[in-house]
Amino acid sequence: MERNVDGHSDTYTTLAEKHGFGKSRSYLSVLRFLMTPEQAEMVSLLPGSPEEVAQKSGIGLATVKRNIEILHRKGVIVPTDYKNPSSYMFCKYAERLWEVSESLMGLDLYTAEEMKRLFSLWEDWKVTDYADMTAERWLNLQAMGINGLRIVPAYKAILDSPQILPHEDPREIVRVQPLITVVSCSCRKHKKMIGNPCRKSQAEANCLQFAKSAEYTLSRGHGRRISVDEALAIVDKNEDDGLVHQWMNYSKIEAAQPYALCSCCRCCCTIWHAADIRSVPNDAVFARSRYEARVEAALCVGCEDCLERCQFDAIEMRKVEDSEQLQAVVDPRKCWGCGVCTLICEPRALRMHLVRPPEHIPA
Repeated sequence: MERNVDGHSDTYTTLAEKHGFGKSRSYLSVLRFLMTPEQAEMVSLLPGSPEEVAQKSGIGLATVKRNIEILHRKGVIVPTDYKNPSSYMFCKYAERLWEVSESLMGLDLYTAEEMKRLFSLWEDWKVTDYADMTAERWLNLQAMGINGLRIVPAYKAILDSPQILPHEDPREIVRVQPLITVVSCSCRKHKKMIGNPCRKSQAEANCLQFAKSAEYTLSRGHGRRISVDEALAIVDKNEDDGLVHQWMNYSKIEAAQPYALCSCCRCCCTIWHAADIRSVPNDAVFARSRYEARVEAALCVGCEDCLERCQFDAIEMRKVEDSEQLQAVVDPRKCWGCGVCTLICEPRALRMHLVRPPEHIPA
């Protein structure tokens, strides 16, 4: 097969260009791992059915069908109709490809060494070309006054608030979904595989998928359908572990976009980590919740448990005047209102306060 100047086949480059990474050596390496040259040629002929690919390529239908199934399970291609997978297309976005190709619960696709290789290749891309791309995107959105993601407070942190809106309550976000599945968290799995396991949670199967994304997990086989009660139990455990909920920054919670309730941490979240690598500020990535943590000084015993819990570096310990005791202080400029610090505060010195109007969240 003809090769370009970078040593990669033209087919791989063409596929990488569809995702905006045609010049990325690290991304091309990922694609070459996920697909053989013959499989890449098949993918380049999509969208279409296996029969159409066989006709266009001259490859036998049985061979095409076998490879289409392998590529589907790897996450490289997706059915155009998840409920009736008879036609396929190349995965639409690079971010979606890394997410699903690293979400492997219930799938037996690779040897242990192959899995290490796959995650290592993705790491090379994430800390270089992906970090560059995502930094540019977030900063461009910030310049336009747009926040794509919003921090959703831990519901147990705001139970005594009289004005909780449905789209800032993870329980309500879960309850309206007609279909829910749970999958392995790609971000947390990735960090574990590269030798840097999560400092917050040991759970892997705690990423909730909704609507079309849930349909896809069932089609591919990397997700398990769960009830609302099971999903709420996962939300509880995520909050207890100190994970931060993220949702799209608008008031819609029905089963349209987004397709997942992300509960992650700064040490693992691929989006957050990439932003940190390129020094992108939090306010370019996340809109704040309507809440803010505050300390009732008379109740604070200086235990410092909240320091480790805060993922926005918003809490510091200050010495009490005329005393050796330290007390927690929250910097409101750094608090994004996730609420996980309050859940670990036994004397209840840390409490959430409603500080922004309903209009803070776009319609």
